[in-house]
Amino acid sequence: MTQAPAAPQTPATQKLWNRNFLLWWLGAAQSALGSALSGIALSFLVLHQTGSAGAMGVNLALSMLPALFAPFFGTLIDRLPLKPPLIACHLLRGVMQLGIGFAALRGHVPIEAIYAVSFLTGLIAAFYTSASMGVTVRLVPREQLQRATGLMQGTSQTMQMVGLLGGGFLVAVLGRGEALIFDGVTFLVFAALLLPVQFPPRKAAAAGERFWQSFRGGLKYARGSVLLTGLPLVALVLNASFAPLDMLIPKRMQVLGAGAAGYGLFFGMLVAGMAAGGFLVAWLGERVKPDRASVWGMALMGTMTLLLAFTQTAPQMYALALLMGLANAFCNMGIGVIFQTRVDPDFYGRVGSLLSAVGMVGMPVTLLALSPFADRIPVAVIFGVAGGLTLLGAAVWGAILRREGASTAPAAAPA
Repeated sequence: MTQAPAAPQTPATQKLWNRNFLLWWLGAAQSALGSALSGIALSFLVLHQTGSAGAMGVNLALSMLPALFAPFFGTLIDRLPLKPPLIACHLLRGVMQLGIGFAALRGHVPIEAIYAVSFLTGLIAAFYTSASMGVTVRLVPREQLQRATGLMQGTSQTMQMVGLLGGGFLVAVLGRGEALIFDGVTFLVFAALLLPVQFPPRKAAAAGERFWQSFRGGLKYARGSVLLTGLPLVALVLNASFAPLDMLIPKRMQVLGAGAAGYGLFFGMLVAGMAAGGFLVAWLGERVKPDRASVWGMALMGTMTLLLAFTQTAPQMYALALLMGLANAFCNMGIGVIFQTRVDPDFYGRVGSLLSAVGMVGMPVTLLALSPFADRIPVAVIFGVAGGLTLLGAAVWGAILRREGASTAPAAAPA
């Protein structure tokens, strides 16, 4: 059994701001903006045509459901050249958004068509998320990976915030169809930006290896390391810890007299903290140690969630939201760098998709588990339990990292 090589570098990737990374960074910003606009524009279109909150819920569920198929997409990703699928994902998303946008300009759009677009968009997003997780490390020097990851996260959160704040404005000023058309253009721009990007060559799938052999090989590889087994569980805990916020913050803001405006400001501060944390990581660069950042970031998130149980005013909650966003940025950067440096590049798709799928499950499972009790248990108790579990998860993750040691070499592939 031999150590797997790190993701290969090309002469064009010997500095951070090389052409390939610059185009990828700009394209990812476009994609984050488009994704935020898409969610708002489609939601308003559903609401306009049905007047039903239930229909909006169905539409949202259909967009999230395909994340469960991510492990199968990850197997495909590891068997295909990387660039064509990334371009195809954004071409398809762009064409679908343009299609539904032009249809909305002409009049009524069948709700079944909107549902279909949301489901297909979710499929493409699940595929793209798995494919993109191992891209940055292929485009920058290893010593610049923390800085590059911070830039990607900070820019992505900033563009999501712009999309969320500007999406409603675009829908109000331009209209639902026009907003969807604008959204479609952003995805086509990313596809165009990807055309000149040069990705390092990847090792082809083993000769004669069938799809299910590759799939099982990915599971075997993830099970072969405590760290790789722990990574998806960390993602599960992080998403589960955020679930009570979505459910309980509206009620908490009503009690404090802040209402819907307070709800929006709370999550605006959270996203602002994530964006600021990402850019702070980019500025600190190698001074940020990924292992420590992931553990202490997760621990700080747990502490902030725990402190929410003791807040008495809305401004106190806004301050905690900002700190929670900063902590989340450091934690996500640490996990991202650990993934890109400790996973064999030939398994990026399979391990990354497993990380994405397990993490995605955390939020709906927690929401379903809390729903029967949310109105009968004090909000402070739920925040306290969520914060305590996150702190426990940070302690377990820290123990896993100490057991695995400080090595940055990828885990060896199974013989």
